[in-house]
Amino acid sequence: MNQPGRTQWEGFTTATRAAAAGGITTIVDMPLNCFPVTTTPEALAQKQRSPAGCCMVDVASWGGVIPGNQDQFGPLLQAGALGFKGFLVPSGIDEFPAVTASGLAPAMAALAGHDAVHLVHAKLPGPSSERCSAGQ
Repeated sequence: MNQPGRTQWEGFTTATRAAAAGGITTIVDMPLNCFPVTTTPEALAQKQRSPAGCCMVDVASWGGVIPGNQDQFGPLLQAGALGFKGFLVPSGIDEFPAVTASGLAPAMAALAGHDAVHLVHAKLPGPSSERCSAGQ
């Protein structure tokens, strides 16, 4: 859900109603489409306060992995993040930059130290993206 901050996109009300209509009882939100992105416990707390009274199903959140925020993993877990997601390519959101290959190993080591789940948007820039950009 894109709440708080990007209210022109899908929010908690429409997302949870759609989930309930489809028989889904729990949804887990991604860390990047809201503003602020959920890469700190403060941002996660703001996200958790945002849907007050408008959710039709249970909602949980992922924390975000961005360059240099390994010190936030423990506090994010304590604040209620179920796990973490990061991108290996640009996410399309300036506030949620991709983790570089050199930054991935320390992030994964830090997450392993917390026994945390790590989702990776696993695309790498290369020949296929170059071909798509060229319209092939």
